[in-house]
Amino acid sequence: MLAEIDRLPDESAVETATPHVVIRNASRNFVQKISAVEALLSRVGMNYADRVVQAVSDVSLEIPRGTAVGLVGESGCGKSTLGRMAAGLLSATHGEVIIDGERMDAGHAGMSARDMLRVQMVFQNPMASLNPRQKVVDIVTEAAVYHGLIRRRDRQEFAAELLREVGLPPDVLNRLPHQFSGGQRQRIGIARALSVSPEFLICDEPVAALDVLIQAQIINLLLELKERRKLTLLFISHDLGVVRHICDEVVVMYLGRIVERASTADLFAGPAHPYTQALFREIPRIGSGRRSYEPISGEIPSPLSPPSGCHFHPRCPCAIEKCSLETPPLIPVGNGRLARCWLPSV
Repeated sequence: MLAEIDRLPDESAVETATPHVVIRNASRNFVQKISAVEALLSRVGMNYADRVVQAVSDVSLEIPRGTAVGLVGESGCGKSTLGRMAAGLLSATHGEVIIDGERMDAGHAGMSARDMLRVQMVFQNPMASLNPRQKVVDIVTEAAVYHGLIRRRDRQEFAAELLREVGLPPDVLNRLPHQFSGGQRQRIGIARALSVSPEFLICDEPVAALDVLIQAQIINLLLELKERRKLTLLFISHDLGVVRHICDEVVVMYLGRIVERASTADLFAGPAHPYTQALFREIPRIGSGRRSYEPISGEIPSPLSPPSGCHFHPRCPCAIEKCSLETPPLIPVGNGRLARCWLPSV
């Protein structure tokens, strides 16, 4: 796939760009209600209560205008939840998301239709996110017509231009989603997101379900759209190889918390946090010869009952006593890098 990707992101972009998106002390809790049986038992003295899952915990993040920031981590770490909070699809239990000075919050009364349009998402599975009963022309123009961005009679021409921009021929406008390949469906999903001229595009695992060659084509398309439309990108993925070729910065999450943030060049030159180091050890490399792959020891703790102190300490080979007792802050560790670790070597 690396040979198919046209270019790497500009490493100087982060330094020269101005902030566009600000996520400030954002947390998101989900409540797991007790069952009817447990509710009855609790009335007779049994100890049952609603359980709270903290999917995102006190996350603060600035995304500079015109850059691409990668959000990586194992499944269940809170990446997609944070992405949906940034898009205004989920409200923050605590904290806030601000885009160009305007608060983006699904429960915020002051959030206008224009605020919602400036942020769009591209989802992982286009077959699930596209209406199977709608033709392509309706899928990519429905939002623009509804919000008055185009007239209904201009739908065909508008949709044809969008399809050309994402690399699809205009003669597919009257087809249904099941008549396309996975890569083509993802291009339709991207066209739909672009139809309302967003400024901030959140891509949630957009290439995870595609084969390697198609992944490279979609990544190149996103890079081209970012430059042509001056987009800010939040690219959510578990694939560090993909993130390396599209993102200016990388943010690493573990169990709802940011554990490291650095420019892509610095992170790949040498990760600081033990969790990031463990992720990097498992990246396949050409020419490395035969090697045995060892997954990170232990299981991801349940978010219903996360470990005390540093969430990663039960799986960390470098953990000290302090790691289990106190939560480390996210602090600068040189060259603009941030890491959440008590180890003096970080």
